[in-house]
Amino acid sequence: MSTASAEAKQSSVEPAGAGVESAAQSRTIGASSAFGILMAVLGAVGLFFSGLIMQDKVTLLSNPDYVPACTVNAIVSCTDVMASPQASAFGFANPYIGLVGFALVTFFGVSLAAGVRFPEWMWAGELLGLIFAVGFVHWLAYEAVFEIGALCIYCMAVWTVTLPLFLMTLVRFTRGRAYNRGKATGQGVAQPVIVLIAWYLGFVVIIGSHFFF
Repeated sequence: MSTASAEAKQSSVEPAGAGVESAAQSRTIGASSAFGILMAVLGAVGLFFSGLIMQDKVTLLSNPDYVPACTVNAIVSCTDVMASPQASAFGFANPYIGLVGFALVTFFGVSLAAGVRFPEWMWAGELLGLIFAVGFVHWLAYEAVFEIGALCIYCMAVWTVTLPLFLMTLVRFTRGRAYNRGKATGQGVAQPVIVLIAWYLGFVVIIGSHFFF
């Protein structure tokens, strides 16, 4: 076979392989280092407070007279919240969900900060998990305020990090998915931040009006 024909054959093969690689690459989504670091930090905070809740709940089970450090008065009372049936909504302690979920989120964030690009289906999986987390947080918040009548500071810390984790994952996934399909994508963080602030204010108003005003 001549050199010219060999080169022609090689050139006819290489673009096909490159096309496959390009197609695979187009179905992955990455993020900036800042995004990954923020996700990892929020995940670590959620993991830390889930651990504290778990520790106090286990201690309460073995010693009913134990008073958690986050029990301050009749309103700010982790004891009442942790001892409630809602604290084991699925037949086991709720913090187990947080320990697993926030560990996965922290790993996801660290990987993104290191430059890893995840397939779209993994982003979709994380988003579905966070949708569940947001729904669960709102149910727990309602139960704490209107049914139990007490607030748990550790639990509220978990609520606080869950909301931005959901928003940032939703925005990055939808923008990355649109970009992979050649569609126009939004830019900036102003709108998500405004939504987050409004979300926080909603919690503050409901809790404040019920307990303090």
